[in-house]
Amino acid sequence: MYPFIMPDVFGYVLPVYDLLLITGVFLMLLYVANRFEKTDGFTHKQANRILFLIVISLLSALFISFVVDGVFHSIEEGELAFGSLNFLSGLIGGFATFFILMKYFYKEENKDMKRIANTVITGVVLAHAIGRIGCFFAGCCYGIVTNSVLGVEFLHGHAPEVYPGASVLPTQLFESFFLFVLFVVLNKVKVLKNKEVETYVIAYGIWRIGIEFLRGDDRGVLLPILKTSYNVFPTPAQLLSVFMIAFGIYLIAKTKKQKLNTI
Repeated sequence: MYPFIMPDVFGYVLPVYDLLLITGVFLMLLYVANRFEKTDGFTHKQANRILFLIVISLLSALFISFVVDGVFHSIEEGELAFGSLNFLSGLIGGFATFFILMKYFYKEENKDMKRIANTVITGVVLAHAIGRIGCFFAGCCYGIVTNSVLGVEFLHGHAPEVYPGASVLPTQLFESFFLFVLFVVLNKVKVLKNKEVETYVIAYGIWRIGIEFLRGDDRGVLLPILKTSYNVFPTPAQLLSVFMIAFGIYLIAKTKKQKLNTI
């Protein structure tokens, strides 16, 4: 849409996507730090130590996202094609890094990983919601061509290169809205308290499987079963989403089993 902030004044040096991504991460860290100390019972020192490990994990997530997305597109195109990011691979890789770092570099007694993960994943939802708005301004992660009133014609980014002069669904804004609602639900719905991880992986997994059918950008190919004029399904993101949902169901079953064993 408008990938740079006031290019006539600043030149092409202030990408809106980067600014919103940084804003999202900053607000995520503020949220997590506040919840650690006010709700989860961590001291200021403990919270800062965990936040430092989170920052390292975010950098790891960025690298893993870059590599995985590049590998998928390189296989598909038959040549090296790096440059974009993949959220789900970054999410999984980032959390894997975080759990490893917590195991070896956080020696405090206050180490309830499920409670910590519940807080972190809720912060991730907030950052992701803001980041998707950045995708809208950058003109990436767009939807399929449409003649409906919801259609948006992008003047910059990848969308006009693939569908010049056509209106596409703003799937970035659809997902951003969903994530903001999910963030509120995770914070306000009491029955979901201490179940944020399970709720997120199932809810976002289901959402992502559905929204992939409306995406018009290249989604990559891993297990081609159904081919349309826009993409090949299931997409790699849909396959990862199935595992996310299965993981959420496993966590719910595990929690219920633990409760039965304590009766």
